[in-house]
Amino acid sequence: MKKSTFFSKCLLVLAFAALTFQIGCKREEGFYDTSDIVNQTDLNTYEYLKSKPGVYDSLLFLIDKLNMQNILKQEEVTLFAPSNTSFQIAIKNLNDVRKAQGKPAIYLNDIAEGVKPGMTNKEKPKAIADSSHLDTMVSRYIIKKLFVANDFAIGDGQTIYSVRGDYPMHGLRTFADAQGWQNGGSAIIEFANTKRSIFVPNWSKTTTTSVNIKTKNGIVHLLRPDHVFGFDEFVNRLTLIPPPPNLFTYPTGGTWFIKWDDVNTVDGSISPGEKFIKVLDNNFQTKMLNTFSPTNKIYMNWIPSEPKVANSYTITSANDSKTYLDRDPKAWRLEATNDPVTVTQTWVQLDIRQDQKFTTNYQQKIFDFVNTVPYKQYRLVFLQNNGGNTIQISEWTMNLREIFN
Repeated sequence: MKKSTFFSKCLLVLAFAALTFQIGCKREEGFYDTSDIVNQTDLNTYEYLKSKPGVYDSLLFLIDKLNMQNILKQEEVTLFAPSNTSFQIAIKNLNDVRKAQGKPAIYLNDIAEGVKPGMTNKEKPKAIADSSHLDTMVSRYIIKKLFVANDFAIGDGQTIYSVRGDYPMHGLRTFADAQGWQNGGSAIIEFANTKRSIFVPNWSKTTTTSVNIKTKNGIVHLLRPDHVFGFDEFVNRLTLIPPPPNLFTYPTGGTWFIKWDDVNTVDGSISPGEKFIKVLDNNFQTKMLNTFSPTNKIYMNWIPSEPKVANSYTITSANDSKTYLDRDPKAWRLEATNDPVTVTQTWVQLDIRQDQKFTTNYQQKIFDFVNTVPYKQYRLVFLQNNGGNTIQISEWTMNLREIFN
C-alpha cells in the first residue's frame, strides 16, 4: 500500500514537471503577435501640434509660412514630427559654419522670410532658394497616406513618399531595448531619407520616441529630440550659392551634340536610356553614361541660337557617383569659338579644371570664369576621369552670372 502511494506521488510529480516544461517552452504571446497601440485624439494634426506649446513651435512656424496648414488640417497624411530641439541643433550647425566664413548668424525667421524689402538683386536669388529649400525639407516629414508602425514591419520596411514632390523616404519598424533585453521594448520606427539611392549605407536615418498618435485626419509619429532637422542636408542646402540663370533654356536655346576622338564611338551604346541628351533635361535624376578614355575624349557641344556671353557653368554628379567614383570626371577644359562649324575651327580656352572631386551623389558644382565675348559655339572637353572606362554626369548647364558693382 505504501509502495503504491509512493509510485502515485512519483507519477504526479512527473506529470507536473512535463506540464511545466511544455508551458515554459511555448512561445510567449503578446510580443510576437502585437497589434499597434494607438493613442487617439479628436484634434486634427495641426491642432494636435498646437496643443503642445513649447514643443513643436518651430515646425508650426514653417507650416504657417509655407502655407501647409490645410495639409495638416484636412488631408490624410502621416507626420514624422521634429521638435523645437531638432531645429535648434540645425540652426546652431548652420551658424557655426557661417561664423567660420565670417558671416553673421541667421535664424529660422530670416530664412523663411524669403525676399525682404531692401534686398539687392544679388541677394534675392539666394533668399528665394533658401525659402524653397525649407519647403523641400519640411515636406519630407509629411507623408502621403496613413501609416502606423506595423505598416513598416514587413521585410525591410517600405518606401513612402512626401506630400510635395513625391520624394522617397523610408520607414522600418523595430523595437527599443528594455528590461535588459535587446529589442525587448516598445515599437519604434526608423525613419530615413533615402537620398534617392538604393544603397542603404547612403541613407540618413533617425528614430521615433513615440508612435501611432491618431488624429482626426492623420497619424503622428514623434521623432527623437536629437534628430537634426533636414537630416544631413540642412547646412549644405543653406550655404549653397544657387547658380546663375541657365542659358540653355532647353529645348529652345540652340542645338547640342556630342563627339569623341574615336568616330566609331556611339552615344547610348552602354545604355540607351542614358544618352547625352539626359544632361540637358533639367532633371538631375537622369544621367549620361558613356564610353571614355584619355585617348578617346568626350566633347559636349552647344551652338546657341545666337551668339551668347557665358561666364559660368555647372556640372552635377550622377545618382551613384559615390558608388562608382571611377566614372566621375576629374579634369576638363571649357572652350569656345566664333568660327563656322568645320573641321578646322580654332578654339579659345575659357577655363580648365584639374583634380576635381565629387564627394556625393547629385552634387552640383559651379565654375566661374572671365568672359565678355558672345561666342557662336561652346564645348566642354572631358580630359580625365578617375580611372574607369566610362564617364557619367547628370546635368550640364552654361550660365551667365550678372556682374554687380
